[in-house]
Amino acid sequence: METAPTDARATVEHGTLDGEPTWVLTHPDGARLVVAETGATLLSWQVPGLGGELVELIDGYVSAAELAAQDGFRGAVLVPWSNRIRGGRYTFAGQTYELAGAGRDGALHGLLTTTRWQRAQASVSDSDRMLRLVTSVGPARHPGYPFSIDVVATYSLGVGSEGEQRLGLELTAVNTGAEPAPVALGWHPYLRLPGHESIDGLELTIPARSRVLTDDALIPLAGEQAYAGVAAPVRYAPIAGTALDDAFTGLVPDDDGVVATVLRSARTGESLTVEQEPFQAQVVHVFTGDTLERGPRASLAVEPCQLVADAFNRADSTDALTLAPGEQRQLVSDIVYRRS
Repeated sequence: METAPTDARATVEHGTLDGEPTWVLTHPDGARLVVAETGATLLSWQVPGLGGELVELIDGYVSAAELAAQDGFRGAVLVPWSNRIRGGRYTFAGQTYELAGAGRDGALHGLLTTTRWQRAQASVSDSDRMLRLVTSVGPARHPGYPFSIDVVATYSLGVGSEGEQRLGLELTAVNTGAEPAPVALGWHPYLRLPGHESIDGLELTIPARSRVLTDDALIPLAGEQAYAGVAAPVRYAPIAGTALDDAFTGLVPDDDGVVATVLRSARTGESLTVEQEPFQAQVVHVFTGDTLERGPRASLAVEPCQLVADAFNRADSTDALTLAPGEQRQLVSDIVYRRS
């Protein structure tokens, strides 16, 4: 494969998924990212293979019908909360709120997974390979969340010094209202490694010292009962025989100061690593996809989250949850693909 010329630039173009509008970001080396306007949802990340062909690393929605159904929240950006709120009901600053549409699983994964995001007008150059999408949360559309939040999701592509492919998400929320607001961000990508139809033969390493214990509704237990110590790192080698829909905390940074959760093939040496900043995101949630309507256990969801599920109802999360007027909160995460 030829090396891209030094003056090559990234490109951002319109696309469609069965008529649903998307954005396509293409890196000079040929890597390709597809994001839906609906939810700023990650649909696809393809990188050049050894033979020059593009290989898919993300298990995203493959049709407009899947995107509308939101099964598994594939590739979703999670704002202003991740995971569940029990019964769609929470209390903040002494006031109790009811969230519309909460089903048997409670209110899942925030308010923006079906919202149309708009592209911000920003230049994309060889040194600035990004797609920036914007939207907002406000009381007019979401009476159960009467707070005003501006949200920016910035996707980027890059190649590291050792040839590793990188996909980055920088998620920013700004409180534009006059009152403090509860905000906890998250991201829900599904990872797949080339040549593996199932995750069963893969290895998973999670650098965590604590596993979050939940009740039958997958809501964390009260107080300190929610946290069970585990030996770090947690390893499943292979993943076969293990069903996970679990959160881990007490995260341990590596020598570079980031938390790195690694999905690896012992057969090929290839790996996908989800990196997150420990001071921004205290939790990584892992889901083996056993209940997905399409492709159960074909991919692994590795979800960087700022706080545990039902944080809106937890006294131990109140300080970390509260975003003062004018302040911003960020979640920065990279997915890194290495061939060996």
